[in-house]
Amino acid sequence: MRQFSANLLNLAETSYPSYPDLPGHDWLEGLLDQVTITGVTATQYRCTARWRMRERTVPDDMLFYITQGRATVRVDGRDWPLRSGDCAHFSRGVRHSATTRPDDPIQVIALHYTAVVFESLTLPALLRFPVVFPLAGDTAAGQMFHEACREYALQPVGERRGLEALTFRLLLHLIRQHGGRMSGQAPAARLADFRRLLPVLEILRGQLAAPIFIPELARVAGLSVAQFRRVFQRAIGRAPVEHLRRLRMERACELLRHTEKTIETIAGEVGYAEPAFFARSFKSLIGVPPGRYRRQREL
Repeated sequence: MRQFSANLLNLAETSYPSYPDLPGHDWLEGLLDQVTITGVTATQYRCTARWRMRERTVPDDMLFYITQGRATVRVDGRDWPLRSGDCAHFSRGVRHSATTRPDDPIQVIALHYTAVVFESLTLPALLRFPVVFPLAGDTAAGQMFHEACREYALQPVGERRGLEALTFRLLLHLIRQHGGRMSGQAPAARLADFRRLLPVLEILRGQLAAPIFIPELARVAGLSVAQFRRVFQRAIGRAPVEHLRRLRMERACELLRHTEKTIETIAGEVGYAEPAFFARSFKSLIGVPPGRYRRQREL
């Protein structure tokens, strides 16, 4: 009993770091309850003086954490200088590239992940993650990046679930400590829109190969066609047809990475009757043809 009391006393006297106040706390709490983490990989790279990442897009989200050296990343046409301790965030579908300083080549941890909310939307898109998180001096974040690398490399029992839990901890840490850099707008209204659209989003994700009919989707959401288009654009940031196209390409990327199915078969599974049209659409969104995407292994 005395030991228990002493432990309580020590706990009461412990100084914990404070967290900044975040707007829309209740909304954010509800949002985080809906997050599902999948597809985590974490690898550390030592880059040569001539290393460069060609312009591309990725079908998931990616944290690009510089542990040593200096680099420049280009995202949507804008350059961002990085140094040790900085972490770039490359959002799915956004064009980006990177180069290292030849006189100070980088070491970097590339952590790919998917954090889905409401079975269809990504957490970084909803919270408007910034392009760069300045994490110099943030030892907790650095430790989680290195722990993820160890977990992914050693693959102990429960590695997948461990990586998912660790990535959620890392994202939660970024939100708590660096949430002021995120620019989510009208959170309560957006959450209401998402909830209204949830049955529609489930239909779109579950029927990738089927054509979509806007009037039917509007009926499912209980809206007129005009209202449905406005609400969808406001909540998701793109039109329903464009959102379905992105879902199809994300699924195609997953099949290209993890199966031996032919490109023709994959095209049919994601709703394209003509493989040539699928290939053109894939290259337009992802940046490379499907065959090259399957062959390449990049950061």
